[in-house]
Order: sequence, then C-alpha cells, then structure tokens
Amino acid sequence: MLYTFDSDGTKATGLYSLVEKKAYVLPLQDLPNRHIIVSCYGWIVNADERSELHLVNPITGEQIALPSVTTIEQVKPIYDDDAAAANGYKYLWHTGEVTVSDSSSILYYKAFVSCDPSMGGGYTVVLIHNPYCQLSFARAGDDKWTWLPPYSDYEDCFFKDGLLYAATLLGEIHMFDLTDPKVAPKIVMGKVKDFLYENIYIVEASCGNLLQIWRSDDLPKWDVPEGDEDDDHSFDSESEFDSESYVCDTNTIKVHKVSLTEGKIVEISSLDENLLFLGHGQTL
Repeated sequence: MLYTFDSDGTKATGLYSLVEKKAYVLPLQDLPNRHIIVSCYGWIVNADERSELHLVNPITGEQIALPSVTTIEQVKPIYDDDAAAANGYKYLWHTGEVTVSDSSSILYYKAFVSCDPSMGGGYTVVLIHNPYCQLSFARAGDDKWTWLPPYSDYEDCFFKDGLLYAATLLGEIHMFDLTDPKVAPKIVMGKVKDFLYENIYIVEASCGNLLQIWRSDDLPKWDVPEGDEDDDHSFDSESEFDSESYVCDTNTIKVHKVSLTEGKIVEISSLDENLLFLGHGQTL
C-alpha cells in the first residue's frame, strides 16, 4: 500500500507491506506533490507540477519521462513574450487558459500500461483524456502522443493478447492493434444502452470471461463542514471549485458477462471466487 505522510514538516512517501506488516520510507521526495493517475505492474503513472507525465517505480526510484503534454493533439502551449517555457496550456474544447499546474486534473482521466516497463522497452501507455474522454497512446521511446480518433466518451480500457480494448459510456467495446502503423478502431461490440448515466468498467475475470460493470451514483452533493449547513455552496467560477468536497455516493453496481462473438451482455448475480476493485485507476 502506497501512502504519503508528514516527516519533519515535509511530505514523504511510504510503502506498507501487508505480508510483512511493515512500513518502508521510499526515496521519492517529489512524488507526494504529484498527481497520481494509476498504478500498474508496480509502476506509477503520475503528473508533475507542469502536468508532464512520468512512469515511476516507487521501490527503485527509477523514472521514465513520457512524451510532453504539449504533444497531445488537443493541447496548445501558451507562452509569455519573453518566456522559454510554457506558463499555461489551452485546450480545443476549453474557452480559457489553464495554468501548467492545474492542467493535469482537467486533462487526464485514466491511464493504462500494456506490460511491465522493467522487462524492457516493449510497453505502451494509453491515456483517456479530455476533451470528451478521447484516446491517445505512446510506445516506449516515442517523442509524442498519438491520437486515436474518431470516437470519444471512453470510460475504461484493458490489454489482452497484445490488443487494446476500450469501453465507452454506451457500453460499446472497441479493439485496437497499436502495433499497426495505420491503427484504427474495430467495433467488436455495439452500444448496449442509450443513456450516459453510469460509469462503465471492463475487466477480465480469472476464468477468462470478460466483464462489463455499470456503476451509478446518487445525485452529487458537497461535503459541507459541520456548522456550515446553511451556507450557500454554489460556485461562480471554475477556480472556486474544490474537488475534494465533491461527493458522489454509489447506489447501484451491475455486473455483466460479455460475449464478443454474439455482441451482447448478460447480467450476472455472482462473482464466484473473484474480487472486484473499481475506482479511478485500473479496474481489477
């Protein structure tokens, strides 16, 4: 379990071993200040103070810089007249300019890694990012992100047998061969619902079955401090928004077994011996 804590007035990174029941302090001084996007194969995809992405191994301290945020198709750097480095980014869907430090929470939704980067240079990193939850990817050694048009509203991805599978808000599943120089989506299952209400997750069960999970929330609410219940907690600008006080409670989870050959899903009532972990990172 990875966590952060205060040590002598500064933030530090710790790792707790559930097997050994022992805590370790890790040599990663700047990691607590970064935006953690996902953990995969023992590596962490994270964004630094300029919203640049890195792969970090928290045990060894090894870091791999991923292609610059400015190489994402929909991102344009903003420069002052005399500045050598960008002080902000502009998105094709956004009417204003966003500072380099705030961009990561707006731009990045999820990230996925195809295999363990420690095993060599054969890995690929896939992003679900704004605008409109589109896909981009970068292979090991690439100097830019490659956009995967034309679809959007992607919710979750996973790799199987060297192929990328991506699920949309309508339950569609698209397949990509990222080794193909002319990579294009193949729709292996069409939409299975008509409303963009639930969060969608896909994962392969231990038995090999592909599962699609729908999670719906109650109406969003604000985590209001005690004694402030009568205050007006509406927000007039994006800068006043505090995501940490924004609360969505899950009310329903439905699990479906997917048949790609038949192009349909069937709701199931038991996970048998499987455990399911849902969240903002990789579905397990």
